[in-house]
Amino acid sequence: MLTPAASVASRHFPSPQELLRPRRSIQLLSQVHVHRLIHDGSSSFTAVTSQLLASSCASSVDAGYGARRLFDRIPDPQMHRFMYNTVIRAFCDSSCPQEALRLHRGMLRRGILPNEFTLPFVLKACTRARAWSHARAAHGVAVKLGFAGLQVFVGNALLHSYASSGSLAESRLFFNEMVEKNVVSWNSMINGYAQAGDAREARALFREMRRQGVSEDEFTLVGLLLACSQEGNLQFGRAVHCHMLVSGSRVDLILGNALVDMYGKCGDLWMARRCFRMMPLKNVVSWTSMLCARAKHGSVDAARDWFDQMPERNIVSWNAMISCYVQCGQWREALDLYNRMQSHGLAPDEVTLVAVLSACGQIGDLTVGKMIHLYIRVNIDNPDVSLVNSLMDMYAKCGQVDTAISLFDEMRHKNVVSWNVVIRGLAMHGRALDSIRFFRSMVRDSFSPDEITFVALLSACSHGGLLEAGQHYFESMRHVYNVKYEVEHYACMVDLLGRRGYLEKAVCLIKEMPMKPDVVVWGALLGACRMHGSVVIGRKVIKQLLELEGISGGLLVLISNLLYENHQWEDMKRLRKLMKEWGTRKDMGISSIEVNNSIHEFGVEDIRHESSSEIYAAVDQLSYHLISLHFLTVHPEELCVVE
Repeated sequence: MLTPAASVASRHFPSPQELLRPRRSIQLLSQVHVHRLIHDGSSSFTAVTSQLLASSCASSVDAGYGARRLFDRIPDPQMHRFMYNTVIRAFCDSSCPQEALRLHRGMLRRGILPNEFTLPFVLKACTRARAWSHARAAHGVAVKLGFAGLQVFVGNALLHSYASSGSLAESRLFFNEMVEKNVVSWNSMINGYAQAGDAREARALFREMRRQGVSEDEFTLVGLLLACSQEGNLQFGRAVHCHMLVSGSRVDLILGNALVDMYGKCGDLWMARRCFRMMPLKNVVSWTSMLCARAKHGSVDAARDWFDQMPERNIVSWNAMISCYVQCGQWREALDLYNRMQSHGLAPDEVTLVAVLSACGQIGDLTVGKMIHLYIRVNIDNPDVSLVNSLMDMYAKCGQVDTAISLFDEMRHKNVVSWNVVIRGLAMHGRALDSIRFFRSMVRDSFSPDEITFVALLSACSHGGLLEAGQHYFESMRHVYNVKYEVEHYACMVDLLGRRGYLEKAVCLIKEMPMKPDVVVWGALLGACRMHGSVVIGRKVIKQLLELEGISGGLLVLISNLLYENHQWEDMKRLRKLMKEWGTRKDMGISSIEVNNSIHEFGVEDIRHESSSEIYAAVDQLSYHLISLHFLTVHPEELCVVE
């Protein structure tokens, strides 16, 4: 009868070559583990287990869980720092970096001190999990153990973590204190400034880097090009490109994509196309960068043509095209493309949903908006605050402001935009007092209102006729909240004064403006002149408007109506003649209605709808019916039958 040891020994165990094959399972490694421990005893425990953990971590894409299963079977892991490092490293590269942080905390609780190899993995996990408080704690441990300033790998990991969290001031302070720096240290700071949009500091660091004799690599150049893209600094972007050509830098796929992106975002489509064509290898990022360039600086049709001919698309490509439609006001096309994306089996991300919710809000498509809300509840555990803000904005624009407020109350984390959405939504629905109440709550909760907050608040006061409140908040903008006046704030105040009939005060306010009044300001005053029949001020406003560029057809029609109502026939004829010469037409007003989950749009004398004949027939029938009811009400005696 075989002993347990002999029984195990009699089994076939895979060779080391077999174990290195990526498709071998974790069970085979466990078999080897048992075999070696039984036959060799505990003396080889550390070496064998370390090999097992290292192999399991390298054998799969998401290897942390396999490594953790082996780790949990080790009787006394606290004596082996290498094993902790191995499993922490596996989890920091996995889809669950939080597990690496849990292991790190457990390691410290057991009194095992990390070494210079542990901390870079922990800090990388902090960055991926956005666990900034844990990163600060790890920094404290590094300082205590003497790794922070002396070990360049630990220092670089700390730099990258601080820069990723947006704490550039702390990152720069630590960078200046580092005893030893290498090109990775400089790249971390340059890329941190570039991602924060501080191109000036990124350029200054690059110059200092060269003065100290540190040679740049491709990641340095990518960071500089990113800084140019963020700032829109085409001149410096060209200088970086020239430096690459003069220094003989090899333009690989990553650097080529960065060049295309830089030229595209800076508006040089010709150079973006040239860099794209010169790339020997292209991937989906290359094609998407060109798509974004066409969407931003070209036409929507050109962007769509490029999108349709792309050999491969990812979620960023779809998002770029959907966002292009939204930004250009083609909301129907944005929703159609979103539906097409879903038919291709591609799941939307939060960027997609923000764009689509914006389109839903603009056209009042509440049905699609509710479907997206349901999708978020089912598929996204912790939605980003910007996504919830977009959801609230959609509900407010679709007439369900109370639903938006309910979402607002449920939010665990709010920002200024969250408050602005609710205040603006209430203003749109004429709930001026509620807007003011939310503004006061916003200030009580220590949120600093911005210029958008005051546009919404002053608009609420204007539509609610709250003159004293509007004047109070307009004055407090500068003196209490230190918010700079913009032309939109003056337009709201002119509208508020005009609606209440204080036209002379509105004119005085316009004269006090530190900037030139635009069409919106003069248009608000003109509307008030028409409301109160002020011909004298109306004439002055008309003169100012006709001197401005970009005056809309709707505003010209308003001027024409004002002249007509005040019997200024000759002036009205001259204006109509000018409008005819300029080819000016008033944009048709559109109303929309939702029937059977479809949005239908209508305008005055509109015949675009496929059922327009039936619609007009029904309108005529209703008109005859109303006329007959009116006739019967006014002349009932005519119903008497003469016998």
